[in-house]
Amino acid sequence: MFRRAFATMPKHRYAAWGAVSVATASGLYLANSNNKVHAESKQKLSFWQSLPGENLPVNQGFAKLRGSAAEERFRTALSQNNGKTDFDVVIVGGGIIGLATARELIKRFPNMTVAVLEKEREVAAHQTGHNSGVIHAGIYYKPGSMMAKCCVRGADLMYEYCKEHQLPVERCGKLIVAVNEKEHKQVEHLMKVATMNGAKDLEILNSDEIRQLEPNVVAYSALYSPNTGITDFGLVAQCIANEIVQTGRAEIKLAFEVEKFQARPDGRVEIWGKEPNQNGPTNKVTGKNVITCAGFYSDRVAKMAGGDESAAKVVTFRGTYYQLKPEYRGICRMNIYPVPSGGGIPVGVHFTPTVNTRRGIQMIVGPGACLTFAREGYSFSNVSFADLFDSLTNLNLWAFALKNPALSIGELYKDLNKRAFLRAAQAYVPGLTEDMVEESFAGVMSQVFESGGKAASDFIFERKVMDGRILCVRNAPTPACTSSLAIAEMVADIATEDFQWSSAADEKPIEQSRAVALAA
Repeated sequence: MFRRAFATMPKHRYAAWGAVSVATASGLYLANSNNKVHAESKQKLSFWQSLPGENLPVNQGFAKLRGSAAEERFRTALSQNNGKTDFDVVIVGGGIIGLATARELIKRFPNMTVAVLEKEREVAAHQTGHNSGVIHAGIYYKPGSMMAKCCVRGADLMYEYCKEHQLPVERCGKLIVAVNEKEHKQVEHLMKVATMNGAKDLEILNSDEIRQLEPNVVAYSALYSPNTGITDFGLVAQCIANEIVQTGRAEIKLAFEVEKFQARPDGRVEIWGKEPNQNGPTNKVTGKNVITCAGFYSDRVAKMAGGDESAAKVVTFRGTYYQLKPEYRGICRMNIYPVPSGGGIPVGVHFTPTVNTRRGIQMIVGPGACLTFAREGYSFSNVSFADLFDSLTNLNLWAFALKNPALSIGELYKDLNKRAFLRAAQAYVPGLTEDMVEESFAGVMSQVFESGGKAASDFIFERKVMDGRILCVRNAPTPACTSSLAIAEMVADIATEDFQWSSAADEKPIEQSRAVALAA
């Protein structure tokens, strides 16, 4: 069993950092040539996996990608606006869900025109561009849920998309580690859940097998997922944005903060908005139908559109990351996660290699999950009284905090205390020390809590808003980036049914959806 696991280990970048020397004073193995496993795998792992479709050395490949990323961001940073204000469909939100949905609609309906309205000056500015970049395999999610189905299918679609468009991607694998026998029961449970979800090629490893794969990880057991990978979701979103604009049937209107939806007598919807933090001018876009994918603001935008005012509100959590200094990036080769800490929010502080074209190749450590004082609360000092009031008056959030007091206080403490933060990672990589890491970026994730303080365990859609003209995505937390292309299929299926598009002779799908079962 284990031989197969080791044989399928992908080629990885970290041996290429030149850390083939001796163990450090802290006891960490940095590709130690005296270690038999490392010596045997050194040749296998000496070069990072080539970019799909390319035969370029690593540095040239990334130079090309960095140039491509800069060019793509420049293109999408200029609002793709040719003066057109009337569209078949208007999508509110230029994150990866909104963009993927626009792409799916354009693929299916050859005559459809689509506008994407984005509050920021570039697409993927928030959750899509500030995360671990992990392509999840479908391990954690309730069997039969939309989340489970979309994650497994979405991972396959994401690997295919990255390969087709020559985007950086690596199927580097993942270990979910248990540090004692009690946590091992969670590993066994995750194995059952993941198997039911259709996650591929999973194995449970013992401590010796773990040390052979990852010499610096000390654990009782681990669930090994070779199909888990990494990519740069911000770059994926940029690529999708350019793809849809180049069809000539989509526009991305940036710096367009939606302020009002208004139904017209002819059945269309007017959407009014203006540049954020400005008094004007006010602009108007009109569509036959509207799909909202508004991330941090999904509840407010849905309410603005006429959605359920009593529906649960969004709560946001800040995830702070550190990164290993260059000389320590070889500490591990794959994603290393603890078993989930419970409560439905944090998956725990973990190690993740990155292929991010903005921040470079890193090994990041994080994130935490600290309640923010603003929906865009990327630092402790970011405070919005309106957002804070929403959180403090959210009874579902209070119920969660009261059910999980240690978790709630602990996450706040970790956010403020580097030593406490790293202690979580030291539980399974005991050789990690404070001087090995430096500060990195922070991300913010949105989450809806249901009655009783339970984090919503599935995607949530509100259908047939404004007399059936609007569809609202109200909850799409992780694994939304992994699942984005599959979520887009599902949203397109729901929209086709709710908006009765299939009855229009000039809007027949050009390909049959493979996601009908997901929306069931």
